[in-house]
Amino acid sequence: MASHQKKIELIDLKKYGFVLEPRYYFFGWSKSSKILGRKSAVQALLKAKNILPKGYNFKIWDCWRPRKVQIKMLAVFKTRLQYMHPNLKNDQVIKIVGKFAGPINPPIRVAKLGTHRNGGSFDITIIDRSGNELYMGTDHDDLTDRATTDFFERKKTLNDQELIARKNRRLLKKVLLTAGFTNYKYEWWHWSFNKQL
Repeated sequence: MASHQKKIELIDLKKYGFVLEPRYYFFGWSKSSKILGRKSAVQALLKAKNILPKGYNFKIWDCWRPRKVQIKMLAVFKTRLQYMHPNLKNDQVIKIVGKFAGPINPPIRVAKLGTHRNGGSFDITIIDRSGNELYMGTDHDDLTDRATTDFFERKKTLNDQELIARKNRRLLKKVLLTAGFTNYKYEWWHWSFNKQL
């Protein structure tokens, strides 16, 4: 076991004023409706929350993710991608699964702090003063290129909805980068905090 793993303290995000929507519990992949995060990552997210426009908040879908939930998620993603790409070979589908969710056989231990497995990554969006999610152009866990964080930055012409999505992704990016988070470029919603405070 990596030495830092003994120091990881997971805390319940319920008491910090974020809006929580534990999707993997709703999907039946997890037995717990709690969303837990590494203490230092949660503290950094509280700093980010203070940078949001007044009255805005974060909605969190996922943070700490045990290996058994990861395995269930990978199986579902593989099935979804097989339906989306019926002409792809199995190894090609597995490669796409790896891009969005990691290896089909996830390791027992993960050393990096800024991962779901160590409570240092958040699947997250922003909600407005009325509690509505800001439009980001795709839903959480969208398994297409549109989910790439800079998709609307790279696209040559944007319609009105896409301009809104670009603006909202820029806000999410600005706030979380300012608070010390890093993004996983294939998923606009996936932000990691790799430091111990």
